[in-house]
Amino acid sequence: MENQRLTVVYADDDDLVRETISTLLTDEGLDVHACESVAEAILLCEQMDPDAVLLDLNMPEVDGLEAARKLRRKPENRKLRIVALTGGGTGDLRRKAKEAGFDEFLTKPVATDVLVRALRAG
Repeated sequence: MENQRLTVVYADDDDLVRETISTLLTDEGLDVHACESVAEAILLCEQMDPDAVLLDLNMPEVDGLEAARKLRRKPENRKLRIVALTGGGTGDLRRKAKEAGFDEFLTKPVATDVLVRALRAG
């Protein structure tokens, strides 16, 4: 996946963080479709069949953990790369993220190259 253009759905309810990370990823050559809610992210995944999903874990209404569970329930999403990006990285939260179906767990702030590698892995 290193040389192909990666399509990423990214959900974060913080406007500034979402815009900043979207710009960073776009500048790295990724095709980013950003949204502010888990519901939007799930809908975009159904419509687009992205290569990866980047989710903030602490979201209003439905959190990133539940989003990963919903995405993983569908057979067509079993190979979908799902990456958590959160402000808090406790061991318990990491365990819950893995159980929910995340492939990678990153904490903010994160270096752009680390984030891109996490999305491209697999």
